[in-house]
Amino acid sequence: MASIPQVCHYLDLPLQHGHPDVLERMRRPSDIARVHQLIAQLRQAMPDIALRSTFIVGYPGETEGEFASLLDFMRDISFDKVGMFSYSAEEGTRAALLPDQVPAPVVVERYQRAMLVQREIATRRNQAQIGRVLRILVEGTGDGLTVGRSYREAPEIDGLVLLRGEARVGEFIGARIVGAEAYDLIAEPLYEGGAVNPSAKSPRSGGCGDRA
Repeated sequence: MASIPQVCHYLDLPLQHGHPDVLERMRRPSDIARVHQLIAQLRQAMPDIALRSTFIVGYPGETEGEFASLLDFMRDISFDKVGMFSYSAEEGTRAALLPDQVPAPVVVERYQRAMLVQREIATRRNQAQIGRVLRILVEGTGDGLTVGRSYREAPEIDGLVLLRGEARVGEFIGARIVGAEAYDLIAEPLYEGGAVNPSAKSPRSGGCGDRA
């Protein structure tokens, strides 16, 4: 992945939880130490990699201590992006028959706490992008603004890059990140004038046909 220029430096690892006992109840791989090792290797090989994961809170039997371990795991790894889901029993599934179903109000409360933790992490990770020059794929434009994605934003599930000026949808443009919110980045195109110059040379970063 690190040596193939056509591959984006973006990886989604749907881990589902950060405590081995919960993962075993889910019948998922539960070697948390191996996850830490893998992510350290990925970041060493590709310092600019964007990492995403998904987690479920309130899975049957999840104790407060196991949930706290999930929050610690999220802080330790500091994923750039996270999809957070609340467990709900679905008829006909194995999980719905497990004992120790977590009460719905507790699931909601844990979901909210986990989202607050990830919002802090995502804000910090996005702020670290300020000053970088990225190649942006334009996805929308109008009223003097452009919306797009860099290699760090997967379509539909991640945030966006917001720029002033207008460009043609489908073009790649170069832009410098000048601001960050919890989920979106703010950027300035690499040009002077009132409209994005489609001939502006795009920088190369993050794979996706470019060399980092």
